[in-house]
Amino acid sequence: AVVSTQSTGNIRPDGRSKTGCREVKIHTNTVSSALGSAMVCYGNTRVIAGIKGRLAEPTINNPASGYIIPNISLPPLCNSKYRAGMPADKAVSISNKLDSICTDISDLVELSIVPGKVVWCLYLDVVCINDDGNVLDAAVLAVTAALYNCWLPETNVNEENGLVTLIPGGGEKKRLDVKFLPIAVTLSVFDEATLPDPTESEEQIEDGSLTCCIDQDGKMRAMWASVDLPDDMLAAALLYIQKRAAVLLSVLKKVSRDKP
Repeated sequence: AVVSTQSTGNIRPDGRSKTGCREVKIHTNTVSSALGSAMVCYGNTRVIAGIKGRLAEPTINNPASGYIIPNISLPPLCNSKYRAGMPADKAVSISNKLDSICTDISDLVELSIVPGKVVWCLYLDVVCINDDGNVLDAAVLAVTAALYNCWLPETNVNEENGLVTLIPGGGEKKRLDVKFLPIAVTLSVFDEATLPDPTESEEQIEDGSLTCCIDQDGKMRAMWASVDLPDDMLAAALLYIQKRAAVLLSVLKKVSRDKP
């Protein structure tokens, strides 16, 4: 499924107005071997998210819950500023932000198969294919879309030995229950102005940034700021973010949720 939205203007270097955003596209079920996947494009910025599942032992602290482990890769192929080897600081920062969102996005108890013994561990891998700015927003949307379209294979528990196996072909797949749909909206801050959906060139000269994650009910799930904003600027920014998140949410809800 492919859906898009676009704003245009004539102020910024790429032709957008001060409040304009690049075209956003969401492609779902892009990785046939994944339990759920999505590719998101913000203009020339492109990321892909895929979910792999494996049966695992639960953690000691949460024996009746499964877990979701997100990670993003920013390879040199997506932008020459990244180097092979150790993860870039930006990748670590984004991965931590994704982890904070994924902690509550689903009822992890539902990922339990045999409480205290076997649970689902979902690896949520995000790869940036091209970084032309605002990778965080694209990554959050890709993660949300992938989880929104995640189907868990049917399992079988041997009553005699407790061995858990997957039904060949996936059996009667179960859709992952997603409690909320986080949408990230980032604004670059320049002196007394803010610009949404920054390109890489705008990120390089910004004074800082403000990112908020808003869910389908308009509730703020997270806020990350690298600069302090005056109260009036912050109020205006939050109002814009709420409106922009609603637009992106409408795009997300149009994507297919059919079984892969």
